[in-house]
Amino acid sequence: MKRLLAVLGALFLAAALVFAFSTVDPTDSEAVTSGGYVKTCRGASLYLNAYEKRTLHLHNNARASRGLRPLCVNSKLTRAARAHSREMMDRDYLSHNSYNGETYSARLRRFGYTRLPSGENITWGSGSYASPDSRFASWMNSSPHRANILYGRYDEVGIGTASGTFRGYRGAVTYTVDFGNRP
Repeated sequence: MKRLLAVLGALFLAAALVFAFSTVDPTDSEAVTSGGYVKTCRGASLYLNAYEKRTLHLHNNARASRGLRPLCVNSKLTRAARAHSREMMDRDYLSHNSYNGETYSARLRRFGYTRLPSGENITWGSGSYASPDSRFASWMNSSPHRANILYGRYDEVGIGTASGTFRGYRGAVTYTVDFGNRP
């Protein structure tokens, strides 16, 4: 019995050491398929839902593969992006301008973001086309959207999504990605 306890104790200790010293690679793990907190550009924490977090991951992978620095999350850009995605979902339209005609740059200023240059990508999808991977692939196959994603002066981002029924499609997601740069 003592020997069994010693063996079990040794196995438990070995498992604990492996767990303690292993690193999780967020590029391959489940961590990027679920929501969670990320560090902002200023070092605070901000919660991103699963679609927002995966979208950030896809942007940063594309940038890293081309030698560009990763985008950090800006809370003002995130609030603006989330508000725009929610408005597009609720009012059933897709445009860079707000429903009342406000431009994306005016919207960013309204949320307290005044730095230039700035840019915006928007999209929507339903079913399998609502996934971040599908929407990101669509952006990368579009020259103006890809240019925003890979623009070297952009180093911060806000990502917002909203889910619901859009243009008659249930299970739809609208996406807004706002880009900017730190001073």
